[in-house]
Amino acid sequence: MKHVWLCFLTLLLITLEGMAMNLLPSSLLSCQWQIVPHWTLLFILLLSIYYDSSDTYQSLWYALGAGLFVDIIYTDVIGVHMMVYVLVVYIVHGLDKWLQSHILVTTLLVLFGVGAADTLLYRVYSLLDVTDMGWGAYVMDRLFPTAIGNMVFFLLTFVIFKYVIQQLVDDD
Repeated sequence: MKHVWLCFLTLLLITLEGMAMNLLPSSLLSCQWQIVPHWTLLFILLLSIYYDSSDTYQSLWYALGAGLFVDIIYTDVIGVHMMVYVLVVYIVHGLDKWLQSHILVTTLLVLFGVGAADTLLYRVYSLLDVTDMGWGAYVMDRLFPTAIGNMVFFLLTFVIFKYVIQQLVDDD
């Protein structure tokens, strides 16, 4: 039953990502900044940190499925988000084995994961000629605002997500 709840929450976050731009104030949207919500990835990174043990990789399956859904719903190129999400979750899962999971380390791992995922997505889309944004413009107009926006969401939802994940772990 816990996997049903995790799948439902993941699908809800994918849906909310699509509506996130409508929730932002128009003053933020009128400037050249591009804030890309990676809320689903953020949640899956928390699953990797708090739900998976050192020898389980269930969060990779969620990353695979969520990445595929994001590709199908929001992009024209199938498989890019799926590949990037799995790779980033795998790296964060490996880093988490070496580090203790407390709020500062978790915040840094999530910030690294979101930044790495967005940068990898930019690089892949640049190679495929889907985007023509230069590196400097990407860093200033998209990477930094995306990292800040996702960290605000993380700080607002961390306690709730951690509680839900720990409840699911306790049900085992």
